[in-house]
Amino acid sequence: MKLASIETIAAVKHHPNADSLDLVGVLGYECITLKDKYKVGDRVVFIQPDTVLPDKPWAEIFKKKSSRVKAIKLRGEWSFGIIMGLTEVDSLFDLQNVEVGTEISSHIGVYKYDPPAPTSLDAKGNLPYSLVKTDEERFQNLIGFLPYGEKVDVTLKIDGQSATYYARKDPSTGEWSTGVTSRNLEIKPETNNNYTKIVKKYNILEKLLEYCKRNDVSLALRGEIYGGNIQNFSKNPHSKGPLDFAVFSVFNLNTLKYEKEGDADYSPNVAAVLQIPHVPFVNDNYTVDFEHSVRPLLSEDMINFYQKGINQIDGKPFEGVVVRHSKGSFKIINLDYDSNK
Repeated sequence: MKLASIETIAAVKHHPNADSLDLVGVLGYECITLKDKYKVGDRVVFIQPDTVLPDKPWAEIFKKKSSRVKAIKLRGEWSFGIIMGLTEVDSLFDLQNVEVGTEISSHIGVYKYDPPAPTSLDAKGNLPYSLVKTDEERFQNLIGFLPYGEKVDVTLKIDGQSATYYARKDPSTGEWSTGVTSRNLEIKPETNNNYTKIVKKYNILEKLLEYCKRNDVSLALRGEIYGGNIQNFSKNPHSKGPLDFAVFSVFNLNTLKYEKEGDADYSPNVAAVLQIPHVPFVNDNYTVDFEHSVRPLLSEDMINFYQKGINQIDGKPFEGVVVRHSKGSFKIINLDYDSNK
C-alpha cells in the first residue's frame, strides 16, 4: 500500500462554491487546491489519507488541524489526501527525476497512522505463517481495476482493533498449533489483554482447532475487537459497551488466500458454525442477514453512496464498508466519519 508517491494529475475542475479553489483528481482521489495551481498531466507528490505528516516546514500548514491526513470538507466539497508540487516537499533526493508511481514516503518522512496498541499487550514475535497486516486497499487506489457489474458482498467496517486467531497443522509433523495476533504482532496466549479476553469469551481457539481438525484445513480467523472504549470518540458507536469481536474474513494458511463467497470456509459460514459474531452485511443503507441478503452489483453509484451519500447505517455513524468480489476486496471510507475522527 502506497503512503506517498509521485503521481500524475488526472482531472481538474473549478470548485463550484469557491472562486479561488479547484477540485483536482489524482488516482481515484479528489483534493481541493488553489485555483489554477495544477493542470492535467502535471507530476505531483500525492500523500494518501490515514498517514501522519512529519515535523517539517512544508507540512506545517496541514498540521494546524491534524497531523493525520484525513477527509475535510471545504465549501460543501470533500478533499481526501494531499497534493503538493515536486519542489514544495523536502526530500532526500531530487523528485523531478523520480518515475510516476514511485513510493517516496520514507524520503519525505510520511508514515502510516496506527492507532495506539494496548499497553498491556505482550508480544511473542512478528506475524507468523505468511500472515500479513489486515489492511484493506482503498477503492481510490484501484481505479481501472474495479469489477463494475459484478455481484459483491458489502460488510460494515467496524472501527476497533484488528485481531487474528489461527489453528494450523504442521505439514511435516502433522502436529497442530493455535495462536493469537494483533494487527502487527503475535501475542503470548497467557497474557491478559483485549485479544486474549476475546479468546476466553468465545472459546475461539478450542472451537477453531476442532473445526480445522475435522475439515483438515489450517485457517486464520480475522476480525475486529471493539467496545471497551477502543477508538473512543464521539462518532464511534462501536467504542461503547462491553468488549466484543466480529469476524470479517478467513485466511487459508494452506493456500495463503482469503476464502471467498462460494467457498466452504467463507467467513460467514465459519463464524456461524463456531457461533462467533460476523460483521454485518449491508445493502442500500440496511443491515441484513447474510443468508437473506441479495448480493448487489458493484457500481460507481454504490461507491459514492457509502463514501458520501449517507453518514449513518441503521441510525448510527459508520467508518465505512468493505466490498468483497471474486478476486479480492477493498474498502470505502465514509468521508463524514473520517473528517470527525
